[in-house]
This record gives sequence, C-alpha cells and structure tokens, in this order.
Amino acid sequence: MVMRIDIENLRSVKNVVAVMSGKGGVGKSFVSAALAIALKELGYGVAILDADVHGPSIPWILGAESGFMGATVEGYITPLEVNGIAIASFELLLDRRESPIVWRGPLKTRAIIELVSKTKWGFRDFIIVDMPPGTGDEHLTIAQSLKPFVKGAILVLTPGDLVAHVVKKAEEFVRISGIRLLGAVVNMAYFKCPVCGTIHKIFGEYRVEGVNILAEIPIKPELSQALNEGRLIDYLKNDDKELLKIFTEAAKTIASMLQSA
Repeated sequence: MVMRIDIENLRSVKNVVAVMSGKGGVGKSFVSAALAIALKELGYGVAILDADVHGPSIPWILGAESGFMGATVEGYITPLEVNGIAIASFELLLDRRESPIVWRGPLKTRAIIELVSKTKWGFRDFIIVDMPPGTGDEHLTIAQSLKPFVKGAILVLTPGDLVAHVVKKAEEFVRISGIRLLGAVVNMAYFKCPVCGTIHKIFGEYRVEGVNILAEIPIKPELSQALNEGRLIDYLKNDDKELLKIFTEAAKTIASMLQSA
C-alpha cells in the first residue's frame, strides 16, 4: 500500500532527482553532494534529501556533521543550510551521532515520508535524493509516494562486471517504477599519473549498455582526503576546478534533459 504524503511543502519544488547505486561503496553520496554543489554553482536552488537512514553520509561530506536541523512552532522541520544548499538528514536529528537507527521497514517508510512532508524546503529547482544502496523499503517509498515529483534517476557505478551486474538491478528497478533514467556517473573510472599523464584503468573497464554516461570521475587521493575531512565544497571550488567542471557539465545535461521533458 502506498502511504499518502502531504505535498504542501513540495509545491515550490520543481525537480526531485534520485541518485541510486544498487551497491554500496561506489561513491553515491559523493556524487549526490557534488552534483548539488555544481547545480548551486549554476545558480539553481538546491537541496539534498539524505534518505540513507542507517548510513547517512551527506552531513559529513559537506562538513555539517555537528549541526542540527531546526523546527518551527508549528512542528515543521527547517533543513540545515550549507553554502546555500539545504540538507535534510536523519543524522541531523541525533544527539549522539554514533547512535545507530534500529528501525524495521514500516517505521523507516513512515519516517522518510514524515521527513519529506514536514520539511520546509522553500523554493528549490532541485532536490537531490541520496538513496541508500539496494532496492528496498526506502526506494519504494520515494518512488511510489513521491512519484509526481521524481523527475528522474541517476545511477552511480564503478568499473567491473560485478558492479555492472548489481547496477543493472537498480536500472531495472527504475524502469519498473516508471522513473526516467537520466544517465549514469562512473566513479573511480581511471587514475591519471600526475607525472607522465598516463591513464590507468585500475578497476578495469565498465559496460552499461543503453545508458547515457553523464560523467567519468577519476581516482584522486586528494579528493578522498577532502571527503574524509568534510571539505568537498572547498575542494571543488578552490582546489580542483577541473573536477568541478566535470560535475558542472553533468549538471547542465541533467537540467537540460528535465527542461525539455
């Protein structure tokens, strides 16, 4: 049964885009955050819904792990703003960040719907939804309850046949759910030697037939360090404008696809 959602706070939201991986450890939260940063740089109003109940990463990647979401006297949630990007995450409701959220499926479903419908999103051109790995309760909740608002999905993968196989499951889930597949981002696609410039495909090739590749993200040790330190915004805007350009081009493509729909 599809639970009904209060859409009042979503009326000023134009596009909801789900970022999925089908498999953990491929950099889905990083891609979600980087796309949000790129869209913001292009002048769009952007928010991120961190729908990963058990392993939320967005607040940490954006250096907001010590912050909290607010509340209005009417009982609505106000998202945490970081560099003009609104963040709604269950992590930002916990007094002790190391505390696990031990919920069964029905409670997770209700909690996600409450978070979405009770959050004062304001005017947003995009809400990027950082989905958890797999195709479970959270994915069904977003796909079914937010179907009028979800304008597309993006798959994140890394090279290798095993990952490609798992990603195909997520691709099939998107198709069955009636959500438009906008394309895929290949993370850790290659390593470029800083001395000679040689390209090394450390994890091998990738094959995703019939899926538009929006961006290929290289392996960069300094990027990993920035993510660990919660400095992704500063890193992209000041230290690695080449990588920011890659995400900006992907963001332009996504925006153009949705505008022409």
